[in-house]
Amino acid sequence: MPVTIQDVYEALKRVEEKMVTRGGLEALVDSVEILSNPKTMEALRKSDRDIKAGRVKEVTSVEDLLAHK
Repeated sequence: MPVTIQDVYEALKRVEEKMVTRGGLEALVDSVEILSNPKTMEALRKSDRDIKAGRVKEVTSVEDLLAHK
């Protein structure tokens, strides 16, 4: 049985619907941008080290956040 262009199109649409939503694709692009930025990655590694070492402060309001600067 021959496959038509329409058959291929419909199959690709089904795959697309299952793979990635629009928001998921945007999140993937954001992740790639973050992972490819050395300064951002170093800041994330430093934050992770600070958290593991207990160097954290609880912030429950905007005022708390501004006071800790």
